[in-house]
Amino acid sequence: MGVSKGLTAIACAAAGLMSVVACEREPDPSRVAPAATSVTVASGPALDSAPAPAAAATTVAAAAGPGPGDWGTLTDVCGPREGGDTAVDASGGDTQGIAATSIAVGTIADPGFAGSPGLNQEIFDAATAFVGWCNRAGGINGRQLELTTYDAALTNYQPVVEQACGHEFAIVGDGAVQDNLWPSVGAACGLIDVAGFSVTGAKAGKAGRTPAEERTVQAVPNPSDRLPVAADLLLDAAFPDAAARTGIIWADFQTTVEQADKERAALSQLGHQIVYENVFNVLGEANWTPFAVALKDAGVRFLRFVGDVENAARFQDALQEIGYRPEVVVQETNFYDRNYLSAGGEAIEGTFVRTVFSPFEEADQNPATSRYLDEIARVHGKTAVLGLQSTSAWLLFATLAKRCDLAGTLTRSCILEQASSVTEWDGGGLHAPGDPAHNLPPSCVAVVQVQHGEFVRWAPDHGYSCPDGAVAELGGSGSG
Repeated sequence: MGVSKGLTAIACAAAGLMSVVACEREPDPSRVAPAATSVTVASGPALDSAPAPAAAATTVAAAAGPGPGDWGTLTDVCGPREGGDTAVDASGGDTQGIAATSIAVGTIADPGFAGSPGLNQEIFDAATAFVGWCNRAGGINGRQLELTTYDAALTNYQPVVEQACGHEFAIVGDGAVQDNLWPSVGAACGLIDVAGFSVTGAKAGKAGRTPAEERTVQAVPNPSDRLPVAADLLLDAAFPDAAARTGIIWADFQTTVEQADKERAALSQLGHQIVYENVFNVLGEANWTPFAVALKDAGVRFLRFVGDVENAARFQDALQEIGYRPEVVVQETNFYDRNYLSAGGEAIEGTFVRTVFSPFEEADQNPATSRYLDEIARVHGKTAVLGLQSTSAWLLFATLAKRCDLAGTLTRSCILEQASSVTEWDGGGLHAPGDPAHNLPPSCVAVVQVQHGEFVRWAPDHGYSCPDGAVAELGGSGSG
C-alpha cells in the first residue's frame, strides 16, 4: 500500500467513522478543486454551463413535483421572498455576509490534500448542487446564496477559516480533519457553522451541548460520548452466540484509536466478550496473514474493523486465504461504498454495514434521496453518503435562515437560537432522525449486507429499526 493510499486512509478514518465517509471512492480528476484557497461558485444549473435563470427556473419547476423549493418532506425550503425586513448592518458583526438580496456562505473540505487529490470532493459537490437548486427556486426567502468553497487541504484549516472569518455569514455543510481548531479560530471570530460532520471531540462536543456553546450544530450529531449500537443489538439477536468471542482491529492513528476505544466500551456494555484486539499500520500492512491467523486462533466470531475500505478488504482477503470467516463482520457507514465491493470481492460476502441514511438502492422510494441524486448529477458531482450528510446540513441551514428572515432577524444569533429548538431532524427523509438541539445522534438504523457483490437491505424490512438502548453512553473525550 503506497503512502498516498495510506494518507487517504488517515483522512478517511479521521472523517468520522460513526456517520459517514465514502472517501475511498476514486476521485474524478475533472472535479478536483483548484489550488486557490477559495472558489466562488455561480448559481447556474451546472458548473460547466453558464447561468440561464429564466430557462433554469422553468425546467426545475416542471421536474420538481410538489414545488420547486421542496426537498423530500420539507416544503418551501427555498423560494421567492415571502416577507420579513431584516436590517442589514454594513459594519458586519451578527449580520456579516447578509445583503439585501444575498447571503454569503462558505463550506470547507480537503480536496486539495496532496496525498489524495479530490478527498471529500463530495462536500463541495453537495454545496454546489444545493446552492444551484436553491437559487433556481428563488433563494432563501428571495435571497440568493453566494457560495465560496475553502480548501483546507488537510493541513490548512486555520488559514482558510481565518479567511472566511472576514467574509461569510456562515459555514455550512463542511467537514475537515483539523476541525479541532474551530473553537479557537471560527467560533472565536464570530462565525457560525451548520456542519456536515465534525471529526474531533473539540468540535463535535458531548451530548447535551447547545449550538451556542461553540457556535456550531450538526445536522447528524456525532457526540464524543455517545455511540449508536442499534445495529449491534439487531445482530446480537440474530447471532446470539457470536458476542461471546468478539474481536476488534484498528489503525494506529489517533482518531481510529479513539473510535476503537468507543467501540470497545459500547460492545462491553452490550455484554460482548473481547477475545482479540490488534492494531495495524494506517499506511497498510505488507502481510495480513499473521493478523488473520491470530484472529482465527482466538476463535473470533464477531468482528469489528476500525479503518478504511482498502485495508479491510485486504484483511478479509487474508482471512479467506486461510479458510476462516467470522460469523458476523459488521462495518461502519464509511464501508457503504462500491469501492469496498470491488476491492473485497468474494472475501467480503456476508459482511454487514450499518447506516442511518436511506439506502441509495431505494432512491426510487425516497424523494429526498432521489432529489440528491438528481441535483448531484446536474453538476456532474460525486455521489457519496458524505454528500447526503452535507446536504442535510444545507437543508437545516436554509430552514433556520428562512425562519429568522421571516421574523426580521436574519442574524447569526438567531440561527443558533433557532437551532436550539430543532429536537428532531431527518433532512427531509435523507436519514434517521437525530436531535441537533441537544447534540444527540440518531437512535435508529438500517443494516445492509453484501450479497452477491451488491449491498442488499438486511434489516429491518423497510425504514429503520429503533431498539431500546440503541445509543450507548460513554465516558468519551472532547469538549462540550
